[in-house]
Amino acid sequence: MRIVSTALVAVGIIAGAASQGFAQNPPANAQRTREQLLSAPTPRTAQGKSDLSGVWNRAVPAPNAGGGVRAFYLYDGEAPAAENEVASAWAVRDADFYWLEIDQEIIVKSNRENMPLYKPEFWEQVRINEEYGYERALDPGFGCQEVGIVKRGFPAEIIQMPHKVLLRYGGARSGIREVALDRPLRKEEEYEGQHILGGSTVGRWEGDTLVVETVDFAEDSVWYSTRGWPMSAATKVTERFTRQGDVLRLETTIDDPAFIKPWVLAPMERQINPGALLPPAPTCVELDKDQITGERFGARK
Repeated sequence: MRIVSTALVAVGIIAGAASQGFAQNPPANAQRTREQLLSAPTPRTAQGKSDLSGVWNRAVPAPNAGGGVRAFYLYDGEAPAAENEVASAWAVRDADFYWLEIDQEIIVKSNRENMPLYKPEFWEQVRINEEYGYERALDPGFGCQEVGIVKRGFPAEIIQMPHKVLLRYGGARSGIREVALDRPLRKEEEYEGQHILGGSTVGRWEGDTLVVETVDFAEDSVWYSTRGWPMSAATKVTERFTRQGDVLRLETTIDDPAFIKPWVLAPMERQINPGALLPPAPTCVELDKDQITGERFGARK
């Protein structure tokens, strides 16, 4: 298979981390295999709970894969990984960065195995969002706006205390979510409808798993993704954090009244990065949304 270009070619794990605003010095455990990470002792707090505290910004090697490096390719076909690499490749037309975002959306949309299934009355709006999302500033998360829990993804750092847990996010979407462990979830009649990240976020322990539930969202405040999937205000997001050894697994379920059935996201895993410090959040500069027009994307055929 012909590699057209290797722009963004592997600078190892550092490249993947730097793009997220992570620490740039890989820790001593960077080359451990998945099996070694999972078999490490799981630390516990004074209360006997699994200790989730730490910086979690490093990828976990795939099963039966070595530590290796992460390579980034820009190519027009299937990019093979070297023996010690885990390839992260973007297939785009003509190996041209111009098509990168648009073509990747096509790839994601074609993956019908894990997409939210909206009820028929919402299909037309979703279709409009998907069709024109690139030509107009339809997505509420454009620019410096809050993108919501789902787009934020995996927290870069967790700070665990007896009565609450702090989920800290790095990179351009930096911020902190507080998870209360000492109160019940807000009831529907108590919703305020003013909070993009949810007005009520509480956690509880189920064995060694921290279950985090979030409700009371602002109406029409975020999309689940740039594909045009809007979130309902009455949505409930359930996140399950489970630590095994030096690996933290996040499983997310979204119960949106606009869905035919709850949407279960693909599980995510990160390994702990001991001693790492997250850099200060970069400054976000809001650009003129009026410049996001059909001409920008339609000029090139």
